[in-house]
Amino acid sequence: MPDIRSASPDDTPTPPPAGLADSATWRPANVRRSLPVGVSDTMADDAQRLLDELQLRHDAFEQQGQVMRQLQAALQRAQATNQELALVADRVTDAILICDAQRCISWVNPAFTRLTGFALTECHGQLPEELLSGPHTDPATITRINQVLAQGGSIEKLEVCHHRKDGEPFWVARSVQPVHGPEGQINRYIEVLTDISDKRRADVEHAKRLEAEVALATKVEFLSRMSHSMRSPLNAILGFTQLLDMADDSQLPEAQRRQIGHIHTAGQQLLSLLDQALEYAKLDDKPLGIRPQRVELSVLLREVRAALEDDALAHDITVVVDSQCPAVWADPQHTRAILMNLMSNAIKFSPQGSTIWLQGRVGQEERVGIIEVRDQGFGIEQNDLPRLFQPFTRLDTAPGKPSGNGLGLAVSQRLAELMHGRIDVTSTLGKGSVFALRLPLAEGPGSLRSNVNRGSNEPAVMLPPLRVVHIEDNALNRSLVEAMFAAYPQVRLYSAETAAEGLASIEATHPDVALVDINLPDGSGLDLCRRLRTQPDFKKLPLIALSADALPDHIAKALQTGFSHYLVKPLQINRLLQILAALPSAQASGPTR
Repeated sequence: MPDIRSASPDDTPTPPPAGLADSATWRPANVRRSLPVGVSDTMADDAQRLLDELQLRHDAFEQQGQVMRQLQAALQRAQATNQELALVADRVTDAILICDAQRCISWVNPAFTRLTGFALTECHGQLPEELLSGPHTDPATITRINQVLAQGGSIEKLEVCHHRKDGEPFWVARSVQPVHGPEGQINRYIEVLTDISDKRRADVEHAKRLEAEVALATKVEFLSRMSHSMRSPLNAILGFTQLLDMADDSQLPEAQRRQIGHIHTAGQQLLSLLDQALEYAKLDDKPLGIRPQRVELSVLLREVRAALEDDALAHDITVVVDSQCPAVWADPQHTRAILMNLMSNAIKFSPQGSTIWLQGRVGQEERVGIIEVRDQGFGIEQNDLPRLFQPFTRLDTAPGKPSGNGLGLAVSQRLAELMHGRIDVTSTLGKGSVFALRLPLAEGPGSLRSNVNRGSNEPAVMLPPLRVVHIEDNALNRSLVEAMFAAYPQVRLYSAETAAEGLASIEATHPDVALVDINLPDGSGLDLCRRLRTQPDFKKLPLIALSADALPDHIAKALQTGFSHYLVKPLQINRLLQILAALPSAQASGPTR
């Protein structure tokens, strides 16, 4: 190896410039580089190679740094996305579960906890079916879910009843989607539970209403037919007993005449019972002639006393009338019928020489008018009071007193309810009873109607502003509805003769309610109803069927199709008005078009 310390003539050092002789950094120009002691040119070449390799590695590190920065940015974006997804999962109203490949719960969102009452720590690692199933859960539905998922399928909005942590049942639409891994295997499941309890309750209420409508129609139809069938034999019984009673006294002995009198009396009672049973059946149908108006109690109570004066005198009973109550808002005919029934009962079950008070006053707490019938009769057992207004219930009475047929009080209570009132009773054995009829006041706080500026032509039922489409092919029926709404300037009526015209009118006007005849010249009202229910704008549009068809199964079919109410012709105007009065005001659905 050459000695790098020996120098050739050409390697004579160049003296430093003036002023730089002591500089430690100055190197002569003819020296290529300054190599450390012991480093040869070959080693210098190796150093260059190392420097080049270092540069390559530096570049590689730069590239890796750039990749790292890209990965970091991607990670930040992923974290932001995860935060957004977590925010969505926290705020969504549906319950969401994430389960592992064995369908054990690994994560739930807050909506799941709100819906079921189970926190993540309580349900982690459990199967959803084991956690949420209970007495009301259908085992066949759970079996179906397990079978479909075991075959790799998914569940879409399957309705099932589950139970909350406190045991309360609730209904959900359940969807389950398997999530596949890179190799196609299922590594987790995502489930969504949509609470449909309100929908199920609404369906149940609709079914009950449907059942009630059908039951009412069936009951009234049965009693009407029974009444018609029984009146013929009753007519013969009563007619022949009258003929026998009109015969010569010499033709029938006195004993037989008394027996004929008993037959006639029993026939009259049977006829009365038949009429009352039919009336009671029809009381569930609100249009039964309920025409509320202002009723002056002082006048009405005197009329009731005058009507029963002879009966009271026959029983040696004094009737005292005292009315300090202002007018009530009620049907005068039915109010008189209720008071006549209560007074007749009081006379019937009061001892001779006693007094009955017929009093009117204001109930300060409820702001109602109270008419009390107070007697000095034998009283009623406390245990019997709840049964008093049940139909065909006859309580034990005093010896020698008639018991009636058990329908009078039931009919009276139902009539009071239809007028937004009720009958209360208190009684003490040996001291008498008090029957109190409560009815809304005609004026003052809490009343249904004010008498201020009320004209004689004011309609009995008030309606909100409404847009009404009436679809009817019969011109007379259209005229009837037009005349009915003539007293309501706030109601806009659109008439149509066919289903096509009616549909076009509904789509153009977006009414608040539609009155639809079932049998139309170009189709059925049922088909029109089905078509409207498929359109989002009219899914909840109140539809009222008007038809002469009173068969119960046809009524049930119409309600199942989607009609809100079914009214049988001839049209019961008061019932229709009461249904319309319960509708929300058209002001909430936009301006009149």
